[in-house]
Amino acid sequence: MKKTLLTGLTLLSFATMSMADVTVKLGTAVTTSEFDVEYGYLKDMVKPESERPESQKVHKTVTNGEFTLPVLSEGAAQYVIPMGQREYIIIYTNPGEELTVNVESANPLVYNITGSQLMSDIADLDTRSGELLDIFRTLSATGTPETAEVEKLKSSYDKIFTDYIKENPDASAVPYAILHLEGEDFMTAYNNMSEAASQSPLAIFLEPQKERVQKQLDAERRKAELMSGNVLAPDFTFNDIEGNPVSLSDFLGKWVIIDFWGTWCPWCIKGFPELKEAYKEYSPRLEILGVACNDEYDAWKNGVKKYDLPWVNVYNPEKKGGKLLEDYAVEGFPTKALINPEGVIVNITVGHNPKFFEIVKEHLTMAVPNE
Repeated sequence: MKKTLLTGLTLLSFATMSMADVTVKLGTAVTTSEFDVEYGYLKDMVKPESERPESQKVHKTVTNGEFTLPVLSEGAAQYVIPMGQREYIIIYTNPGEELTVNVESANPLVYNITGSQLMSDIADLDTRSGELLDIFRTLSATGTPETAEVEKLKSSYDKIFTDYIKENPDASAVPYAILHLEGEDFMTAYNNMSEAASQSPLAIFLEPQKERVQKQLDAERRKAELMSGNVLAPDFTFNDIEGNPVSLSDFLGKWVIIDFWGTWCPWCIKGFPELKEAYKEYSPRLEILGVACNDEYDAWKNGVKKYDLPWVNVYNPEKKGGKLLEDYAVEGFPTKALINPEGVIVNITVGHNPKFFEIVKEHLTMAVPNE
């Protein structure tokens, strides 16, 4: 549910801009007086990473409650204005447009934009969806939200964007709304987008997102296949912290939790106490095999020591996790896979989800009489 920040800004100066301006007016509730604004042409943001120009920034000081940004003159452009630790106002412009951004509040983010129907619609979508994001963050700050609460919030969040698409099928902000959808919802909206909406300057972002969503859907289908109860866990071998090779197949005859994690992942670390409880309760019938991915070698070794991880830990040196992450349909971190003593995959859970440990308890408890 989080908001996506489109990056990769072009190398140019404000000398290439037209006389048109974006005027940002700040209400009394906004106390920030200095802003570093990133900007660039949309066409550069979808280039391969190796070909993207470096990010450009301009520092702006608020004077009499406002500041201005000259509009780029050679095509559709994006400006990213940070409004706090988690909030941004992202403005899209066409050459010659005169926009006024009225920021009422930074937390929660409440603003409106005049001078562009595209940006007026985006501001409205951001304000309404931002209210739900604030509720989610509040729930997360007080602990792990109940699944039903999260699902209700997500449903309401998605409905803001799907309703907008239905009610405004030809609007320029339709691609923006589509970009906030996931999975099959994204694919359905993308495939049914009107010709008029496809001419929006933001449509340029849809094809790369479609490729990412398709990979995610493929991974979800792969995960469903893996969890059918008939699939042997793909074997792999990596070195442990002493440099000795360790294979998953070494643990045949035991229940195994494979924990795909990294020291860079706060949600991975948040799950360690529950992993330790499970390990203490079910060892030696259960082994945990921690597989560090996308990590620096020294950071991994220090992390194992820092977090006092008592189970077997191995280091995956492959770039972006390599084929192993495809084999286990890893969509995010942490991902935990439960393997039975016969080497068959029982469950794969993405994210820090307490329900995974309920599944572990259910299977390990049932298995006691037969072991």
